Amino acid sequence: MSSAVSVAAIESPIADAAIDATSFRDALSRAVTAVTVIATDGAGGRAGLTCSAVCSVSDSPPTVLFCINRRSAANSVIKSNGVVSINWLHASQAAVSQLFAGAGAVPMAQRFDGDSWDVFPTGAPYSKSAMVALDCKVVDQIEIGTHSVFVAQVCGSAGAESGDTPLVYCRRSYATTQPVAA
Repeated sequence: MSSAVSVAAIESPIADAAIDATSFRDALSRAVTAVTVIATDGAGGRAGLTCSAVCSVSDSPPTVLFCINRRSAANSVIKSNGVVSINWLHASQAAVSQLFAGAGAVPMAQRFDGDSWDVFPTGAPYSKSAMVALDCKVVDQIEIGTHSVFVAQVCGSAGAESGDTPLVYCRRSYATTQPVAA
C-alpha cells in the first residue's frame, strides 16, 4: 500500500476528532523536543532551518523522519536537492537555532558563516560544532496538512562523544537536560 493511500485512510477519522490548532500547539508546547538544524545543498541551492520534529524510524536500514512546513523556503530546496544533514545542537548553540529559525532576517547564505560548517559525502553541509550530525538521503515524502514529512536514509554521521548538554525546547523556550538518578 502506498504512503498516500494510508495517509488518506487515516485523515478522515482523525479530522472528526481533531482538537483545534491552538489547543494542539498549547498541549505540545509542554513536550520536550531536541533542537536540530536541517541543512541541504545541491542544484536547488543551500538552505537550512531549525526543526524540532525529527525522530528515528528504524535501524535496519538506518532511517529517520523530519517534518517541515510546506510554506518554508527550505521545503522546496530539500525536495530539489534530495540530501540533508540533521544537526543536534548543544546548549551553547541556542544562537545557531535562533539564526536558522529566521531571527534577525539574516540572508540564508550568511547563516552558514557563523558556525563551523563542513560538507558530508552527499554534499549536505553539517555543523562540526553539533553534538551529532547525520548525513541523509531523502527516500520518501508525504504531504500531511501544512507539512511535508520527509523519510531519509542515514548514510553517515559526525560528532564525537562528549559531555555537552543537549539543547531542548519546552514550554516555548530553550532548556537543557540534567541527569536524573534512576
